[in-house]
Amino acid sequence: MTLLKQLILMIVLLFTLLFCGTVYLSVQNSRAFLTEQLTTISQDTATSLGMQLSPLILDKNNQVIVQSMLDAVFDSGYYRKIRIVDVEGKLVIERTAPPHVNQVPDWFIRLFHIETPTGEALMTSGWQQAGTITIAANPGIAYASLWASSMNALYWFLGASLFTLCIGVVILHFVLRPLKAVEQQAMAICNREYPEQSEIPWTLDLRSVVQAMNRMTQKVKEMFAEQAASIERMRAEAYLDTLTGLANRRYFDLHVKQLLEADEPLVHGALLFFEISHLKEINDQKGFRVVDHLLIESGQIIKTLVAESGNPEAFAARMSGNTFAAFFAGIDQDKARQLASHLSHNLTGLHERGMTPFSDVGHIGGAMYHGQRLNNWLSEVDLALRTAQSEGPNTMHFFTPQEASGMGAWSASDWKGILLEALNSHRVELYTQVLNSVEDQLIHREVFLRLRDELGEQIPAGLFVPMAKRHGLIQEFDRIVIELCWQEVLKDPSLKLAINLFPASISQPNFVNWLMALLGEKPELASQLSFELPEQEALIQLDDLRAFIAQVGTLGVEVGLDNFGRGFGSFTYLSTLKVHYLKVDGSFSKDIEQNRENQFFVDAIVKIAHGLDLQVYAKSVETPAEQAMLMSLRVDGAQGYGIGGTELWQKARSL
Repeated sequence: MTLLKQLILMIVLLFTLLFCGTVYLSVQNSRAFLTEQLTTISQDTATSLGMQLSPLILDKNNQVIVQSMLDAVFDSGYYRKIRIVDVEGKLVIERTAPPHVNQVPDWFIRLFHIETPTGEALMTSGWQQAGTITIAANPGIAYASLWASSMNALYWFLGASLFTLCIGVVILHFVLRPLKAVEQQAMAICNREYPEQSEIPWTLDLRSVVQAMNRMTQKVKEMFAEQAASIERMRAEAYLDTLTGLANRRYFDLHVKQLLEADEPLVHGALLFFEISHLKEINDQKGFRVVDHLLIESGQIIKTLVAESGNPEAFAARMSGNTFAAFFAGIDQDKARQLASHLSHNLTGLHERGMTPFSDVGHIGGAMYHGQRLNNWLSEVDLALRTAQSEGPNTMHFFTPQEASGMGAWSASDWKGILLEALNSHRVELYTQVLNSVEDQLIHREVFLRLRDELGEQIPAGLFVPMAKRHGLIQEFDRIVIELCWQEVLKDPSLKLAINLFPASISQPNFVNWLMALLGEKPELASQLSFELPEQEALIQLDDLRAFIAQVGTLGVEVGLDNFGRGFGSFTYLSTLKVHYLKVDGSFSKDIEQNRENQFFVDAIVKIAHGLDLQVYAKSVETPAEQAMLMSLRVDGAQGYGIGGTELWQKARSL
């Protein structure tokens, strides 16, 4: 029961008790007064009537007159009994009538009983005593008067009570409104919002409560910001180059190795190295401040190139003192050469801007990924860089071990035709990987999409996804996966599936409306599906993501962030983004039992996420040692080849 209802009930009870007590006392006082009045009337009437009848009572010839006078008084209705006896006690005349009470309930008469008052007088004739007259008043009139006054008091009291209650409810509503605001404020904190009340109530007690809530809200907000800042500082110390703000060599090795060994390994990619020339000479001539400025500007150019590439998996890193790297996933060699050429053009401008006194600013080497080991790939890029240095100032060179063949030789138009054919023929395959809780209970199965070409060869996601994005076909693939998964859920309502969505899809109203209509066919089963979006791409369109979470949330559908922690953005957005779980990037799971930095990072993420009622899951868990360490860090679940490998769930078939 709400406080307002309790207060109203208390007011009603108090008014009821007050009314009952007031009416009871009023009736008791009125009853005493009426009893006294009836006694007085009875006695006065007895005295008056006795004096009138005294000269007549001894003469038997006057009996008719006596009876007439007695009847006249009795018939007035004010008396219940008139009785005359002689000196010997013999009854002379008696008139009696039953008590008569009009419209007065019996319970009222029993509750407030009025004794019938009597009056008595002697009748004399001269000095001779003639008898005694006794008159008992009728209490009916007193009961009627008492009942009428009680009802009038009730009506007035009820009217005044209702009016007062209405006024009291209105006043209480305004007085207690800050409590409702406090409740909403507390719920908002639970929902990862931190509003503060601007209106401070005038009631001292409520003012203290509101001010305390505002202080608590601000404190919680500051605590979360401090935790997020602490993680960001730790991550910066471990994985960022403090001078340029780019990733360092440790992050580069960790991240690229994870991409090559992930559940969906890299199939297509490019790696560029840029090395600044004459760095030692510049330091000797101009000093370290000029060198630092040159390195910062070079890093900014590479960072801008990565951002403008539109590649969500791309990142830049400082590999050593004068060497930078730019990594791009899912691009072909033509695109990689364009990016390298653009980088070369921007870097040569450093001399024109006076950043370096040498016109030979530096050299660029690049190599494509074609399935080789990471060390071999780095060797190829390094060889391309040395070749560029031997070819002259500001040159660029790409390592090409052999001509591309097979899928790698398909042109953009070939890819479009292949993708459209796969869509039209529904040559898709779905693979799943289990996500288990710490109690080894199944949480859900994550679904992965693969395609088959017309010859039946599987097309890895690392190849077809970039091309599908390039040709605007991402939404169509998302639709196919969702439809297939939805059909399976309809067959088996206990099935829980997690579907990877491309962030570009949720920004399209047509796609979201289609999804809501599909799930709305069986809203009781909608919660069996959950959707995951990669953190780096999703954060680019936070508003669309918030709207998507709100819409599917009406059906109980959960939304999670995949590959969490891969980028270097701030975590403060988590306080307002109402996702349900985080899947920590697999690079942090790799050999985590030996990596103190990754242990601290995962532990900090878990603390923040649990404080926001978010679940934290680890990806790419491959060994019992990794799993044991992650469980000790209180992650809520894990997936990977150490938990359960990727299994073919649905072969390529037509819908």
